[in-house]
Amino acid sequence: MTLSTVRSITREPEKEADYGRARDAWAEMSGRPKADVLGQLGGVPAWLQGDETPSCPSCDRRLPLIVQLEEGPPHSTSMNFGGGGSAYAFACEPCTHAVFLWQC
Repeated sequence: MTLSTVRSITREPEKEADYGRARDAWAEMSGRPKADVLGQLGGVPAWLQGDETPSCPSCDRRLPLIVQLEEGPPHSTSMNFGGGGSAYAFACEPCTHAVFLWQC
């Protein structure tokens, strides 16, 4: 199968710390839909369901968020996290453990 769509992204820092409000502010400023925001680097996870922040299996500390990813448009080439879901990657740098999970 050959993909017929190529998509590029740009990193756009946002002053708003709350991910949901940052997406809203970006959409209003850019005139584009919130669905064009493909996630955040670091920060606080915006959970779709309840908080599932994992702990490190070695040191037992809560793992910091590395990245939150959104499925993004268009459906034909988007990442699939269960249909409208978000994915979360966490890592403990000192112990070198990482966890990847998603909610939908």
